[in-house]
Amino acid sequence: MPEQQMTPEQQEELKEKIENMSPEELKEYQKQQCIFCHIVSGKVAAKKVYEDDKVIAILDINPANPGHVVLMPKEHHMIMPQLPEDELLHIFIVAKHLSNVLLRTLDVRGTNIIVANGPAAGQRAQHFMIHIIPRREGDGVEFKLPSNKQAEEVLDNIAQMVRKRLNEILGVKEEKKTAMDIIKERKKKVVEADFKEKPKKKEEKKAEEKKDEVKESKDEAKEEKDDEIDLDDIARVLNG
Repeated sequence: MPEQQMTPEQQEELKEKIENMSPEELKEYQKQQCIFCHIVSGKVAAKKVYEDDKVIAILDINPANPGHVVLMPKEHHMIMPQLPEDELLHIFIVAKHLSNVLLRTLDVRGTNIIVANGPAAGQRAQHFMIHIIPRREGDGVEFKLPSNKQAEEVLDNIAQMVRKRLNEILGVKEEKKTAMDIIKERKKKVVEADFKEKPKKKEEKKAEEKKDEVKESKDEAKEEKDDEIDLDDIARVLNG
């Protein structure tokens, strides 16, 4: 699917126009200019392979490989952070099923599932989308990521910043614990578990109660027998 490209002059003009728009005007303007919104509305024809109330999937007319599918939300969203979480979950579930269908139907050996999220990441369309590309060995399609060395302290710093910010967003309290603290806590839990009486099942409790009742009945019967007067014993005592 060809994605819209703009000259630097057009981008500058659009930027100035956008700055004077309200959020509602901006969204409406984007929808009017978005060819993918026109596909969703049916104004532009496309080879549709799937549609529901939230998403639509079409064949890319300039595919990286035969069967290249473009999956997008029906509502206009430019980038992934703008999608509500329920819609985001739904679109990736559909992407999973489309990938499986392509693997089985086209007898391919893999798929690339790609999101270009933002201009710096190579996004050219003004509509969020997921590309699902069928793959075969030696098909000539290449997605190579550079492998760069990174200093340990830089990695630690990035990990700390990302973890802190993510925990703030998700409302998770981060506890600073050493490995020894975690090991000690685990050992303590094991020791405590050994001394705790395991909860008995309802059936086991009933069986034990019944067993106690039978034992109690036998003890009572024995006591009654011991209390009974043996006439033969009395006669022997008197004769003696």
